[in-house]
Amino acid sequence: MNKISNDRTKLFDGLEDSIEKEKIQLKNTNLSINDIIKNPVEDLKSFIGDNDFQKIIKDLKINEDNNMFISYKSQNGLDIYYVIKNSELVIFSYGEFQPARYQLYLEGIYSLK
Repeated sequence: MNKISNDRTKLFDGLEDSIEKEKIQLKNTNLSINDIIKNPVEDLKSFIGDNDFQKIIKDLKINEDNNMFISYKSQNGLDIYYVIKNSELVIFSYGEFQPARYQLYLEGIYSLK
């Protein structure tokens, strides 16, 4: 697995109902927020293996929260998600940043080839 980019980029900052209508342009693909949030990063470990998973966590400075359940958070406390498109693994963070204010970031892109 090779890192293509880890330039953190803000893709959305606004109200929750606004992001429902938003289309996220990723190269030649349009994604909706629902395409992203159906894939929590916790599910990725079984797909790519522990070594590659830990490499991504370290590369992107993702925080592991070990309360009752293990969860992964971005540097500003947003949940981490992933999408696989065209042999690329794209890591996003998304969540409520302030009451009624949601943010979506592109955290990084990796090649699965």
